[in-house]
Amino acid sequence: MENFEINFGNIPPDLEPDGNIILWRYMSFSSLCEMLMNDHIPLISIQNFSDKSEGAILKEILFKFPDAPRDGIEYVMQKYYETTYVSSWHKAKNENAAMWDRYTYKGEGVAVKTDAKLLFDCIETIKDNQITDHQSFSELRLDALPEGSSVTPDIIIKEVEYTDKNPTDFAMAAKYLHNGYDLLCFFYKLGDFKDEAEIRILRSTFQSAYAWAFIGIYNYNKVDDAIKKVSPPQDSLRLNIDSAGKLIQEIVVSPYAYNGFIKTLRQSIEIINQHRESRQVDLIECNIIESRRKVWV
Repeated sequence: MENFEINFGNIPPDLEPDGNIILWRYMSFSSLCEMLMNDHIPLISIQNFSDKSEGAILKEILFKFPDAPRDGIEYVMQKYYETTYVSSWHKAKNENAAMWDRYTYKGEGVAVKTDAKLLFDCIETIKDNQITDHQSFSELRLDALPEGSSVTPDIIIKEVEYTDKNPTDFAMAAKYLHNGYDLLCFFYKLGDFKDEAEIRILRSTFQSAYAWAFIGIYNYNKVDDAIKKVSPPQDSLRLNIDSAGKLIQEIVVSPYAYNGFIKTLRQSIEIINQHRESRQVDLIECNIIESRRKVWV
């Protein structure tokens, strides 16, 4: 094992908190209300994603280790999928017809608009998220990671890299696997998805798959015990943010929305603001609601 070197090509650059990077999050009306009511962003378990090639790069890398049992890798990767959570954001200057079709219910879809700097600021100011200057990927360059470092970020915010390469064509420096950066496998997707221009917020409650990949079939209960001690798998997690009012620049209504939906949205925000006022947090301004009705072809 000690002499087995994996060479992982290009580590993707960190996403800089540049105010010029415009981000969109397409969601249902109920998800928007939840975000506004509670000042958090839902992260969905990768287990629930339709793209079954998620994380395939890491699986193929682990298969290269001669003493890693194949059934153990399959089992641990399944647990990894169940305990890794993502919120997906679309990088674009304007709203996108394909995103409306793919990620919203036509009658009640909305998209929230923000920028990368606001997103970083709203996440990094919350102590519950346990981000420090030494743990945030916005501050730490992976390619400058010293040998033997044990730094593992709690939250990763990075752009997804799209590629048509086979997972077996990729490799990863062993030191990154040792330090828990196997999570980077979730920032590579097939080129078929490049129109999504995705930026991900990722958090895992089970680090790392590499550390558990060499267990025997009779030790699977150790994996389950380790997961239970940290956090049992869930369909989703909630990531606290400083303020939804500070994060959201615009709330854009779906072009498919039924007549009167904006009125419903405004009335809902008025009710949500009563709750926010009782918590003594920033109120949501109704003037950020936009409706640009179009007929998408």
